[in-house]
Amino acid sequence: MLYKPGVCNIGKNEIRKRYALAVLSFIITAVLFCLFYLYSFTTIWFVVLVFPLLFGFEGFYQGYLHFCAGFGMSRRYDFSGTRNEHGVVNDKKQHLKDLIRSMQINAYSIWSAVLVTILLVLLQAILH
Repeated sequence: MLYKPGVCNIGKNEIRKRYALAVLSFIITAVLFCLFYLYSFTTIWFVVLVFPLLFGFEGFYQGYLHFCAGFGMSRRYDFSGTRNEHGVVNDKKQHLKDLIRSMQINAYSIWSAVLVTILLVLLQAILH
């Protein structure tokens, strides 16, 4: 893989890390949902689920799109997973493309996390 501004700034190892973060975050969300439901927590507690969901969607979108939002904002790319094949983006137009993609990923993650949290709150209300 090669660095492509606003399209690809991470390689296979970094992509795997993003997917691992997503899976772990979604598992934490499921466990918390079950605990909150089983112990009859009030509805407001279910809103807390937005945080692990946010991390989960952030990891998922970054892996799927082969683009790390944090790297995009900090002018970096890394195709090794060990920082051996990392680089710096010095071109302003390339960095602008990276910033736009980073903001898109963050927006997708926020909206996805909020939507799923709302659905989980509604599910909890229906089940009670």
